[in-house]
Amino acid sequence: MNPTCTLLRLIKTTGTAAILLGIAASASAQNCSVNAGGNATICGSGTTLTGSFSGQAGTGTPTWVFTSGPVTPVIATPNSLTTNVTGMTADGNYTFTLSQACGTGTAQSQVTITAHPKPASFTAGPDRTSVCATTGTTTLAGVIPAGFTGQWRHVNIYSLNRYGTTETTNAQFSSATVATPTFSLINKANHEIDPSYYAILKITSNDGICTYEDTAVVRFIPNPVIHIPASDSRCISTSDPGHYFYLTAAPYFATNTPGAAGTGTTIVLNAVSQPAGANISFDKLDDNLVYLNGVTVQGTYVFNMTVTNSCGSYTTPNMTYVYSGTVPNDVSFQPAGHGAPEQLTIYSFAGSGGEVHCGIANTSTPENFYFSIDPADPATTITDVTPSGIMPPGGAPTVTVSGTGTYNRVATVTPPAGGWRVGTYSFDVYVRNASGNCGQIQNYYIHISDNNRPAFAMPDVSVCYPGNGTIAATVPLPARYQGVVNSSYLQELPGRYNFTVLSKPAGASTPTFTTSNLRTIADSSTVIANLDKTGDYVFRMTVSSGGNSNYGPFLVQEYACSNINGTLQADFTIHVESLINANAGSDQNPGCTQSASLAGNASGAGTGHWATVSAPTGATPVFSGASSPITTVSGLTQSGTYKFTWTITTPLGGCISADTVAVDISCPLPVAWESFNATRWAGNVVLDWATVQEQNNTGFGIERSANGKSWEEIGFVKSLTASGNSNGRLDYRFTDEQPQQGTNYYRIRLTDNDQSYHYSVIRQVQFEGVAGIHIYPNPATDYITVSGLNTGETISLYDATGKLLSSFKATGNNTSVDLQHFRNGIYQLVIITSRGDKLSKKLTLIR
Repeated sequence: MNPTCTLLRLIKTTGTAAILLGIAASASAQNCSVNAGGNATICGSGTTLTGSFSGQAGTGTPTWVFTSGPVTPVIATPNSLTTNVTGMTADGNYTFTLSQACGTGTAQSQVTITAHPKPASFTAGPDRTSVCATTGTTTLAGVIPAGFTGQWRHVNIYSLNRYGTTETTNAQFSSATVATPTFSLINKANHEIDPSYYAILKITSNDGICTYEDTAVVRFIPNPVIHIPASDSRCISTSDPGHYFYLTAAPYFATNTPGAAGTGTTIVLNAVSQPAGANISFDKLDDNLVYLNGVTVQGTYVFNMTVTNSCGSYTTPNMTYVYSGTVPNDVSFQPAGHGAPEQLTIYSFAGSGGEVHCGIANTSTPENFYFSIDPADPATTITDVTPSGIMPPGGAPTVTVSGTGTYNRVATVTPPAGGWRVGTYSFDVYVRNASGNCGQIQNYYIHISDNNRPAFAMPDVSVCYPGNGTIAATVPLPARYQGVVNSSYLQELPGRYNFTVLSKPAGASTPTFTTSNLRTIADSSTVIANLDKTGDYVFRMTVSSGGNSNYGPFLVQEYACSNINGTLQADFTIHVESLINANAGSDQNPGCTQSASLAGNASGAGTGHWATVSAPTGATPVFSGASSPITTVSGLTQSGTYKFTWTITTPLGGCISADTVAVDISCPLPVAWESFNATRWAGNVVLDWATVQEQNNTGFGIERSANGKSWEEIGFVKSLTASGNSNGRLDYRFTDEQPQQGTNYYRIRLTDNDQSYHYSVIRQVQFEGVAGIHIYPNPATDYITVSGLNTGETISLYDATGKLLSSFKATGNNTSVDLQHFRNGIYQLVIITSRGDKLSKKLTLIR
C-alpha cells in the first residue's frame, strides 16, 4: 500500500488533566518527543526539573513554563533541559510544561510536582495540665491544615518514662481524626494508671507521602482519695531493706517519675504511734505502691496519710503496719558443682533460675535441681518446692526436697505418667525463716525443648522512599515459638529482640525502634522508623532474656538444642530505594508511518521496560530496545491508536512506577465498512457485511473463535470487484453451518493485493445448547424414542458421510423415529429447536 495522511489526533493524559485536539496534519504532526520527567512529591518548596529529548529537533531551544499551581514559583533556567525551581511555598500541585520544536511540529510534555512544605499553622495545641482527673475530660486545640489529614495517638508518660513501654491504658479520643477532639479518661475518679499522657497529632499529606508530628501534654491532676489497707505487715531482706505496701484500689498515680501526674501532689504521713527509736515518714507513691522511710525498728506502726493537690485534700483512715522481721536471702540456683550450663540464673527476674533439656521428651527419668541456702542465713531455713504456673500437656510432676537442715538442698522432680513433655515446667521455691513468719518465693523452670528452632537469621527488607520526609519499615522477626508450641513453652521468659545500627547512609537521621514490649520473642514483626535517606541501613539484631545477660542464656541453649550454636545475633539490611516516577514522554501523531521514536525518562540505577498496552488489530509493535529509555517502536502497520507503557523498577524491586504514551497512526483503510452483522438462523449463523469503498482488495477471510483469542479461518469470500477497487456499495454473505455450542466470535480479515491485511470489528452469537433431551435405546435396532421435546423441534438423521437421510418435526414430548429401512452403521441425529439451538448425538444401529 501507499497510503496518504488524512486527520490526526493528539491525546495525552498527565496527572488528572487530559488534552484532546483534532487539527489538520500540516499544523500538528510532529516527529520528535520530549519528556518532562517523572512526577514527584517533595516535602519542601524547591526541586530540580530534568527533561529529555528524542527524534528530529527543529530550530530553537527547549522551554520550560509554569502551567498551574497554588502560587507562582521561579524557574531558574527555563531554556535548559535541567533547571532548578524554587518558591513552591503553598501546598498543592505545580504543573510545568516542557516544549521543543521538532523538524515537523512541536512536542510538549508535562510534569507535576506536588509540594508539601510543613504548614506554619500546624500544631497539636497547648498543653492541658489543670483539669482534675475526677472531671477527666478536656478538648484539644490542634490545627490540621488544608491538604493534610490528621491522626491522633496517645502514650502514657509514666509507663514510657518508668518502664520504657508504650501504653495507652485508660484514655481515649472522641475522634482520632479531627483537629479538636475531646480527650478523656475512661475511669476518672478511679484511674488505674497515672493520668499523664502525650497526645501526639500526626498530619499526612493527602497523597500519603509527607508527615509531620507535634505533641501536647495532657496531665490530669490525680484524685487525692487514695485507698490504703487497714493493716499490712512486711518482712525485709538484706538485699531489699525497703518498706512498702500496696494500695487496695485505684486511683493510682506516681509522685517521683518525670512527667508523671503526681509530681504536683503532696503526701504527708501522720504518725499516730510507732516503736521507740523509729521515725516513719512517706517516701514516694509509685503507681499503686507506697514506699516508707524511717521504719527501722521491728514492731507496730499506726498512721494515716494526707494527700493534697489543687483538686482537693484527703486524709485516709488509720493504717496498722507491722514490721515482722527479716526474710531469708535468696537461695543460689548455681551451687558449687552445678553452675552453667547445667543450671542457669535470671530466667524471668532476679532470683529466678532454670535449666534446658534437649532430648528428654517422652522419657521418665527424674531430674534433680540443686540450690543452697545463703551462708548468712541459718541452716534451719525452711524450703518448700511446688509446681506452679502453666503445665505442659500431661500434667504436673511431683517434687521431693532432700537436705533439710543443711545448706545444700536437692529437689527431685518426677515427671507425670507418660514422661516429660515438650514445654516449660514452673516451680515455686518458698524460702522461710525458722519461725516461718517471714518468707519469699523464688521461681525455677525446667524447659524441655522441641528441638525445632530454625537458624537465627533476619531477611533483608526493601522499602520505597518517595523523595522527602521519613518512612518506616516493617521487619519480620524470627518465627514465634514462645507460647506457640504450647501455652507453657518458655512461659514468663521476658525475651525480646534488641537492635543496633551498624551503618546508615551519609547524613541520615538515627533510626528509631519500638519500645521493648513491642518487639518480644512472642511478636511476629516490628517497625523501624525515621528512615529519611536512600541507601542501605545495616542493623544487628540480638536476643536478650532480660536481667543482666547480654544474650539470653536460656535462649542460647534453646537454639543449641536445634544444633544452632553461638551468640544469637543476625545482621540484616533495610534497602531504602528512591522512587523514580516513570514518564513515557509526550503523545505523538506522526501520520502515516510504521515506526515512531519514544522518549522515556531515565531509570537511574533501576531498570526500565517498554511494553505494548494496546494496538489496533493486526499490528504487532516491536521495540528496538525495550529496556532503553530512548527507543524506536516499529510494526505500526495498522491505523489507530497505539499505547505503550514505560515502567521503572528500582534495583531491588522496592519501587515500581509506570506511565503510558499514545502514538496515533492515521492512514486510509483499503476497505470502508458500511456494516457487519452476525445472525442466528435455524442452527446456522449468517454473516452479512457491506462495503462502500474498496481499494486493492482481493477478498475476505472469515474467522471464528470460541474465546475471542484463538482464531481459525472457516471460509473465504472473494471481492465482488473485478480489480479490487470500488466506490459503490457491495453486499456480502457467508453462512456458518456448524457453529459451536456456547459463544461464537466472528471477524472478517480483508487482504490487499500486496498481502497486507486488516480486521473488521468482532461480532458474537450465542448457542446455549439443548438440555433435558434423551435418546434411547442406543445402540438401536428398529426404533428409537426421543424424549424431553416440545412440539416443533426439527429432527434430522445423517449418515457417516454427512448426507441427510431424513428430516421431520417433533410431534410431542416423546417422538418415535423409525429406523427399519436403514442399514447397520453409525449415524448422526441432529435436533434443532425453534430458537436455532442444536443438539447432535451419535447413534449406532445394530440388528
